[in-house]
Amino acid sequence: MADSKNVYGLTRDGFRRKRLPEILSDINRRVSDRLGVEIETGSNSLFGQLHGVFAYEIADLWEQAENTYNAMYPNTATGTSLSNAAGLAGISAISGTQSQLLATCYGTDGTVIPYGAQITSSAENGSHWECIATNAAISKNKACYAAYSINSTIQDGTVYTIKINEVTASYTAVSGDTASKVLSTLMKSFSDIPNSMDNGILSIRTTAKGETFATDAQNVTISSIGTPIKFRCVTVGAVNPDIGTINQIVTSIPGWTGVLNQYAASVGQDAETDTHLRQRWNRSLFSRGSTNIDAIAEALADNVTGVTTVKVYENRTDVTDTDGRPPHSIEAIVEGGENDDIAKVIWKTKAGGINTYGTEHGTTMDANGTEQTLYFNRPSPVKIWLKVVISETPDETLAPAAVQQIAEALLAKGQEQAVGEDVILQRYFSTIFKAASGVGYISLTAATGDTAGTYSTSNISITPRQIAVFDAARIEVTKQ
Repeated sequence: MADSKNVYGLTRDGFRRKRLPEILSDINRRVSDRLGVEIETGSNSLFGQLHGVFAYEIADLWEQAENTYNAMYPNTATGTSLSNAAGLAGISAISGTQSQLLATCYGTDGTVIPYGAQITSSAENGSHWECIATNAAISKNKACYAAYSINSTIQDGTVYTIKINEVTASYTAVSGDTASKVLSTLMKSFSDIPNSMDNGILSIRTTAKGETFATDAQNVTISSIGTPIKFRCVTVGAVNPDIGTINQIVTSIPGWTGVLNQYAASVGQDAETDTHLRQRWNRSLFSRGSTNIDAIAEALADNVTGVTTVKVYENRTDVTDTDGRPPHSIEAIVEGGENDDIAKVIWKTKAGGINTYGTEHGTTMDANGTEQTLYFNRPSPVKIWLKVVISETPDETLAPAAVQQIAEALLAKGQEQAVGEDVILQRYFSTIFKAASGVGYISLTAATGDTAGTYSTSNISITPRQIAVFDAARIEVTKQ
C-alpha cells in the first residue's frame, strides 16, 4: 500500500486511491528493480504492453476499494449503499407511492364495488385507478348525491316524502299538481344542501370532500345514488388528474352506472432520489427533537403520503396571536395528504397539552383507544402569472428550443415554492440564464389572480397561510 513518497489506501485523512499512472509507474519500477536492469516501457514495447494490461486491472480494484469506502457514508454513497448508510441514522429511503382519490360512484342502491375494480380517464393514455375500499357499495345511507323523481301520475291526497338525515319533508298532493311541483315543494326543506331541478328530476349533492348523508323516500323514486369511494392509481408516482376527468368505468358491474372525481387527488410521489435522501438525512437532526415545530414539519413531510409542502407555526404566549392562533397552540399548514394521516402524525409528534389550530381536521386513536381530533390548515393557492421577454447576446445565437426550455425551468422553479414563501423575482433570473445559453436580456414581470392582473416587476408577498402556485398555462416566454 505504500511507496517511498506517498501513502495510499485507508489513511487518517480518509481513503486515498492509487491512480492508473501511479500504478503503471510502480509496476515499471518494481520489475526493473527485480531484473536489475533498465527496461523499455514505451507504449510499443513488450513490457509496456504487458504492464499496461496489468495496471488497468489493478486500477479497477483500487476504484472498487474506494467505492466500498464511500458506500459507508451518506454524502458519498449512492443507490442501495446510500439507503443502507442512511439506515445507520434510522432513516429509510422513501419508495414511490401511488396517488389516491375519492371518486363518486353512481348507480342503484346496494350495488357493491369490489376491491380492485378499476376506473380511468376518457383522455387518451389516461391513468387507471383501482378501488382500495373494502365492503364498498353505492348506498343511500352513505350518499353524496341523490336524484329523485316521481314516475307515476300524481294522485290527490297522496303524501310524498323525502328524508335526508334527520330532516323529513312531506307534501300532500292536491288537484292539478305535477311531479315538478311536488318535488320543488319538497326541495324547499333542504335549502341548506345544494340542489337543482332539471327535467322533473330533483338532484341533491354535497360539496365538501367526504361529506355524506342518509336518505329515504316515500312515493318518490330515488333514481340514482352517488357514494364517495376511495381509489388508488395503479401507477406509482405523482399522478394528479384534473377534477372531472376520471369518468370511465373499466370493470363493468351491474348497477354501477357512472363515476366522477369531484375532488382533488392526494398526489403520490416518485421513488426518492439520492439527492433528496441526502437532504433528508441532513435534516434528520430536527426529528431527534420530537416535539419542536421543525420536527413536526419533518415528520409530516416524510411520513404522510402525498404531502408536497408543509409549514408549522406556534404560539407560545398566553394570549391569541395576531394570526388568530390560540395561546399555547401549533398550526400546521399542509399541502397534500389525507386528513386522518396528517392528524395521526401530529398526534405522535406534538407535545402533550398543546392545542392544534385550523379549519381542517382529522382523527386518530391514542394509546387508550380514545379518538382524538387534530386541527390544521390547508394553504390558500395564489395563482402566479409570469411574462418573460428575452433577447440573445450579439455573439451567441439562442437555440430554437430556448423558449420552451426557459418556460419549463421556470415552472420547475416555481413548484419549489414553500408555504408562506414570497415570490422573489430576482431569484428567477438565474433560472432563465441556466435554462438556455445565449440569453442577453431579460424582462421578467409577474401578476396574480384567477385571470392575470397587472403585470409588475415587484415581488409578490405571500402570507403564512398561502402558497404560490405555478402552471405552464400561466407562463409566457417570448423572444424579441
